[in-house]
Amino acid sequence: MMKAVILLILTLFAIQVLATPTPEEMYGAYDKDGKYRAMQEQVDQIIQKSEETKKEKAAKQQIALWVAIAIGFLPLCAIGRQVLSKRTWKDNPSGTRQALAIGLAGAAALFAFNYGIFWLKIEYGSQFNTAVVVALVLFLVIGSIYVLRKKK
Repeated sequence: MMKAVILLILTLFAIQVLATPTPEEMYGAYDKDGKYRAMQEQVDQIIQKSEETKKEKAAKQQIALWVAIAIGFLPLCAIGRQVLSKRTWKDNPSGTRQALAIGLAGAAALFAFNYGIFWLKIEYGSQFNTAVVVALVLFLVIGSIYVLRKKK
């Protein structure tokens, strides 16, 4: 008899667990106006747009990285071409090493500057453009005042 009562109670609990509706089913049953469905579609669209924006941003950063690398190595390639065409390592090996070291440092600095500008442009967009314009105007005004005062 005790086993039958326990079995009956466990069966009722199992039926209750299976009968519990999911939130979609529960709200869907009371969603006569379609507000829940519309809200869920909006949330799905926002999530999808957020993921697309992240992918676009990552693609732009990848392009900016490769463009900055290419621009950074242009001066180093020019130095290397001149070294190879004139064979300066035979006549002046220390000067050749110094030129290559300076070219490599310049390439790294140029890469860092370009990638920083590209990254700021991707990250801040029109706000960055406004900041650059304001800084450029201030630089020109201060430079003009300096030049005019120096002439006197």
